[in-house]
Amino acid sequence: MREKKGLRLFFALWPDERVREKISQFLKAIPANSGHFIPRHNWHMTLHFIGNTTFGKKKCLNKQARKIWTKPFELNLDQTGYFNRPKVFWLGCSDAPGALFELQDNLGKEINCCDYQPETRPYSPHVTVARKVMQPSEVSQMAAIHWQVDRFVLIESVSESGGVRYQVLEEYLFS
Repeated sequence: MREKKGLRLFFALWPDERVREKISQFLKAIPANSGHFIPRHNWHMTLHFIGNTTFGKKKCLNKQARKIWTKPFELNLDQTGYFNRPKVFWLGCSDAPGALFELQDNLGKEINCCDYQPETRPYSPHVTVARKVMQPSEVSQMAAIHWQVDRFVLIESVSESGGVRYQVLEEYLFS
């Protein structure tokens, strides 16, 4: 019997409420420029996008993700950016720590056995804060938003009327 595809998943860093509040305060001064801001409950930094998958594959992903070991690290969201093709405005790190890239790389290697094909483009860590932005906002300077990272999560993208909601399915604490 063939298993029904029923989940749209990704691994990500999930900001705590303090970080979400600081992002929210920063964005109050930024016009969306005919785009729309992402709801704060959906803000995250993607590590690996899995896409549509089965419940069986979710079990494999969860098992492999539990093998990841790393120490907590700090991110400093201190720059804004714009991806022209998808018309996305984002927040990122001018100097992302090596621990973030190691986490992303190690997780990709672990979940590879779950029939996962990793992205071929270089990893570009960012938090998408607005979509369908026709012109990026001019930001002269951004005070760093300090984010203490001590876990990553497996998220399901759940379709709802008017958009999507990201629901944390699993949490993986660092040692």
